[in-house]
Amino acid sequence: MRTLVAVLIGLVAGFFAGLVIDQIIGVVGLLTSGDPGGFRFLPVVLAVLGAIVAVLVARRRTTPPHR
Repeated sequence: MRTLVAVLIGLVAGFFAGLVIDQIIGVVGLLTSGDPGGFRFLPVVLAVLGAIVAVLVARRRTTPPHR
């Protein structure tokens, strides 16, 4: 259950971070060259990466340290 919640939070956070970064890149491209730039699938890629990182962090916090 904790892993599922971590995946959902990672997906949502990564997707919104991808949207924000893509918009920043687009605005900077528009201001510098007059042509809006950006990456087409950046929100989707960052959503997947966010889910992976969230699962790794959730597993690291639940497992006891090795002695």
